Amino acid sequence: MNTRFDEIENRIKDLLASYLESSGLPELEQHGAISGNTNLVSDFTLDSFQVMEFLMEMEESFDIMIDMNNLSNAHTVNELAKVVDALLEK
Repeated sequence: MNTRFDEIENRIKDLLASYLESSGLPELEQHGAISGNTNLVSDFTLDSFQVMEFLMEMEESFDIMIDMNNLSNAHTVNELAKVVDALLEK
């Protein structure tokens, strides 16, 4: 895509790795590297509360507000990056 999008996606990957590590979740070690195709729920078995916690961390990090309606089809890191990219363009 573009440099800004790549930066957003990489930042989300770092945030996810940090969240998993700070939460003491073993999935990061079991799953390996986080990619754009990483699915928060199926790859890391995050429950709805953990997903919400992670999304709040993303909102804080990017200084944005994510409307839950925008997330209905965002399950992977790449899809989340697209949502964040669109919000930052506004």
